[in-house]
Amino acid sequence: MNNLEAVALIDNTFSSIMNAKSVSSLKDILSSHPLLTAKQMDRSKYPELQLQITPEDVSSLMGEMLDDDLRLHADLSARLETPLEKLLYALAWKNGDLQKLGHIVKGASEVGDSIQMSNGPAQVFRQFGRHLADRSEPIVDQHVLRAFELYEQIQSPQEEKITKVRAKINWDKDVACIQRYKSWLSEHFSQRQSKEQAYVMNIDMVLFALGRAVKVTPKQ
Repeated sequence: MNNLEAVALIDNTFSSIMNAKSVSSLKDILSSHPLLTAKQMDRSKYPELQLQITPEDVSSLMGEMLDDDLRLHADLSARLETPLEKLLYALAWKNGDLQKLGHIVKGASEVGDSIQMSNGPAQVFRQFGRHLADRSEPIVDQHVLRAFELYEQIQSPQEEKITKVRAKINWDKDVACIQRYKSWLSEHFSQRQSKEQAYVMNIDMVLFALGRAVKVTPKQ
């Protein structure tokens, strides 16, 4: 896919999103183009989340699990009680993901209009924590942000900029883009989100596929 084709796919997909009146319509977008179909999230690996982190959960986690540096307490594994807790802790340990859990909890503690985001590590995990605490918050990942940042270039696309964004994989130093994406969602879809709780999440799902479809790698 060259840049011209990528920009056309971005433009057409965002137009479809803007015109989608329901979650069902958003899901239909994923079958509107072969690349979107091929690059959509595998729901057998990522079934819909049916949980929420409450303020009480956050308070408990911040006190019992995490130190001031958002690291899990070293003795936490000895204090786990249920088989599921032990299994999931062991999985996170094996994958080297223990510190990511702290960023998710930190994000869950930061919901609300008064939160001031700043550049720093693990922004995607912090935003995921915000989503777990408030379903109106988008999930956001590199693919979603890639698609959105390309959409911002539609009016005056520049070859060099398009190529750079298509290859971009990390937004930890570009929190402003995450904030712009959230503002765009709020401006255009707050009413639809209020009618269907999964509306914003399904926009994420469409943009996830779109961002994967237009991504370029060094091998390409």
